[in-house]
Amino acid sequence: MKKQKLPIAAMLLCAASAVGALELQQQNFSDDEIFSTVVSKFKKSLSHRFNPAAKAEPKPLLVLGPALKFGKKIKSASFSHLTQQELVAQQEAVFILVTNAYPDVERNALYVEYDIPSNASFGVLRVYPQDGVLVAEVKDGYRSSSGARATYGKLYEGVACRDNTEMAYRWNYYERNGASGRCLDVMFTEFMSGF
Repeated sequence: MKKQKLPIAAMLLCAASAVGALELQQQNFSDDEIFSTVVSKFKKSLSHRFNPAAKAEPKPLLVLGPALKFGKKIKSASFSHLTQQELVAQQEAVFILVTNAYPDVERNALYVEYDIPSNASFGVLRVYPQDGVLVAEVKDGYRSSSGARATYGKLYEGVACRDNTEMAYRWNYYERNGASGRCLDVMFTEFMSGF
């Protein structure tokens, strides 16, 4: 018999016994609700675009790291869920990468490790139910330009830059020529150390 993929809420928050049933599990939040809460915490940062010609405000981009395994993509009205391969193929620069998620000791909240390299921020969110809705608070938050370079470097290592992509504009933005979407070199690896 084929095993079914469980939603992240069920997967991460399975109760050990019926006695200590989880508030989060009892309220039965979907993957979309959990990650919409995460994304909405950083909506302003995730709405920024380096390309000055970008017209419509696109949905924020959510990328899940390899530690979080999903059988299918999360369908959401509030964000677009891309794989790392899709993100790199589109050469996107503004996204939230969720590298891990795990329950707290009491098993009534999720800790979500995030990375937003476009504004050099990363840390841990605590996501928990309050009055029937999910809320997110920053448990640990950090800023690091070298951390942002490292994240882009891991994603775009060995990838050829394409003109007029968000990554090309981001590269120029930090070289003080934000109006240009022309690649400054052939490969992204040429500039990762100095981004």
